[in-house]
Amino acid sequence: MIDSHVHFFQSGNLYTRPDVADFNAWMPYAKEVERNKARLPATFKVWLASGVTGVVDIGGPFWNFEVRDAALKSPAAPRVAVAGPLISMVDRVKLDLGDPPIIKITSADEARALVRRELERKPDFIKVWFIHRHGDDLAAQQAIVKAAADAAHAAGVRLAVHATELIVAKASLRAGADFLVHSVEDEAVDEEFLALAKGNRALYCPTLFVTLGYRYALSNTWQPTEAERRLADPQVLAAMNDLRKIPRETLPERVAKAMNQPAPPKPSAIALQNLRKVWDAGIPVVMGTDAGNIGTLHGPSVFREMEIMTQAGLTPLQVLRSATSNGAKAMGMEREIGTLAPGKLADLLILDADPLANVMNLSKVHRVIKDGKVFVPAELIRSIAGG
Repeated sequence: MIDSHVHFFQSGNLYTRPDVADFNAWMPYAKEVERNKARLPATFKVWLASGVTGVVDIGGPFWNFEVRDAALKSPAAPRVAVAGPLISMVDRVKLDLGDPPIIKITSADEARALVRRELERKPDFIKVWFIHRHGDDLAAQQAIVKAAADAAHAAGVRLAVHATELIVAKASLRAGADFLVHSVEDEAVDEEFLALAKGNRALYCPTLFVTLGYRYALSNTWQPTEAERRLADPQVLAAMNDLRKIPRETLPERVAKAMNQPAPPKPSAIALQNLRKVWDAGIPVVMGTDAGNIGTLHGPSVFREMEIMTQAGLTPLQVLRSATSNGAKAMGMEREIGTLAPGKLADLLILDADPLANVMNLSKVHRVIKDGKVFVPAELIRSIAGG
């Protein structure tokens, strides 16, 4: 399987996005990021143990490129495709430790300059974080995206765009986006959107669980699934209970409010509807979790994501294709992986139950084979438990 949307600079615990919920007084963000760097070998093993042999890290600091290098050298790691820092319409200064994952760009020239810097590292994608707020000049923002797209395409690199509103997603596609890395969630996609996506041969990654993960975690109602108890990084799993330890008076205001008034979150009905429309239109849907964000753990979060995809009306086989043959398209490796055929690389899973009967049977991984090498999930997790 392939997860087409992850972030290695984030862990999934409470401390990984201080721009959303600032716990620096309890856990310095710099310490969290250093932990994530040091813990990469364990994170790689968690992905393999979950049956994921390929991931796309769709944006982060320049040290993301070191993640790809480390994965290539590791005997127990998924294949990793990466993007560098996000070309953004907004600042996220709390994430800037000298190698920021998000860089505000205000002109087409600035966009081209950042793309040039990233192209020196041979990225698999250039990524734009297209945040459009009331009063922003959409045409000017689209011009920035187009400048990034043109520069990326000239170098043979695809453009991925975070665009969660319909007008923004359309603007992104007009500008040349190849990969929409989240659902359109504000209104139903229309024929114009579908035509633009088909014209670009764009990929669509719904990331349905990630918002729920934030809401569960920041309201102190996050509970691990059976697969997460068995397969997640034990360090991250243990930290998910830290809201019980942190003094109430030091909690961020939004967290204190969420804990006082917890409400069970539900997947976005519009996002589910749009996923079905996009699939039925023949646009390639790729499974991706946005793992690393608060409440969405590296590895076994894929099973939460795929279960929600079936709520949109996709069959288990369709979901499986989103994580295999379509995921290979996101990796740019459809000729090498994603299906079983003579001459392709030997990446496959052996399961203890039929995934076509129930998509959650994908979590019952007996053995993982990557490049012909066999891995035992329980052994991979045991090897990191004391680290």
